[in-house]
Amino acid sequence: MARSFELTPDDLGRLDDIRRMKRTATLVLIASTLVFVVAHLLESRSSNAWGYLRATAEAAMVGGIADWFAVTALFRHPLGIPIPHTAILPNRKDQLGRTFGSFVQTSFLAPDVLADRLASFSVSERLAEWLNEPGNAELAAEKAGSLASTIMALLDDDEVGDFISTGLLGRLGNVDVAPIAGQILDLATEDGRHHQLLDATLKGLADMLAEQRPVLRARFEQESPWWVPETVDEKVFDKIYSGINTFVAEIRRNPHHEVRRHFDTKVREFAVRLRESPELAARANQLKDDLLTHPALREWALEVWADLQDSIVEQANDPESALRARLTHGARALAHALAHDAGLKARVDRAASDIVTTMAERYGTEVAHFVETTVQRWDATETSTRVELLLGRDLQIIRVNGSVVGGLAGLVIYTASQLIG
Repeated sequence: MARSFELTPDDLGRLDDIRRMKRTATLVLIASTLVFVVAHLLESRSSNAWGYLRATAEAAMVGGIADWFAVTALFRHPLGIPIPHTAILPNRKDQLGRTFGSFVQTSFLAPDVLADRLASFSVSERLAEWLNEPGNAELAAEKAGSLASTIMALLDDDEVGDFISTGLLGRLGNVDVAPIAGQILDLATEDGRHHQLLDATLKGLADMLAEQRPVLRARFEQESPWWVPETVDEKVFDKIYSGINTFVAEIRRNPHHEVRRHFDTKVREFAVRLRESPELAARANQLKDDLLTHPALREWALEVWADLQDSIVEQANDPESALRARLTHGARALAHALAHDAGLKARVDRAASDIVTTMAERYGTEVAHFVETTVQRWDATETSTRVELLLGRDLQIIRVNGSVVGGLAGLVIYTASQLIG
């Protein structure tokens, strides 16, 4: 059997089976021939009873030769003679690919066929059962992590940089930030969230005053006239320092402090100005444009992306990482939800059916064309070899059956002729 491609272990096993069956079929044909010769000689020299055996062997020969011719004609010219309508597979390879591609599309990828198949079992139940099996939630998390790592590796840093510069930052450049900022401030002031910012600022100021007291004291001493005694400096500084701390503490403790009311007023006024003032809107947009076009922003974004990429890859490949733990927990939560939430199960099954049928409708023709072009690219000899590897053993059995059935038919016909004549 000629071949131009690498055989797999399964192919080698099939090839051995084909060779054994081919030898068997050939031996049956040779045996039929020998029996025919012997029976013919004995029939002419002795009893006509040998005619039954001769007729059986003769018909077995004819059946064996006919089936040998038919089987051989599928793959090559019998005896190398270019008889018409032989070597069918090599000569009709392209048509075979086209027919097979159409068969795959209409028989396996037809939307109604897939929908009926999916309706016969619940995707959500199968998924929930699989995820609930020991170790499968962890396996799903591992595969999801591997997919994330692969995606991270496939993303080109330059393309990401271009996306950030021209895509993300470019789109932000078209946004009018002032009205949006005004709306954000309105939302913040409605439920008092802006006071959280003020509280954080006051706490930071109090912490800074406590940590920087020696520095502030030294600075105060430097600015004080030389002729002021040190004890006076100390008392004055302590008085000022204590007063500032007390003032900050009062603002933090008192939710109705005058400073807080003043802060409320200024924030609300600023929100109105952001929405209504063209001058402030222009200044805000100019500040935004200066920020977005600054090279440092792109560099910072790329650094953040690189850190995020490294973190995802590292955690995705670490079974003990927080990411893998969250993915595992998510897989188990999904399994539990699918097992107990009928609405979710129905949505998952419907989504699976919609996705599969939509993909079949959209790409069924492309799959058929892919099958067709793949077969067309095969070498003619390779095509014959591939098909023969799949069907060769059964075809050799057909040769054996041809001899057996032919012999039985010959016996029946000869017997009938003897009875009639």
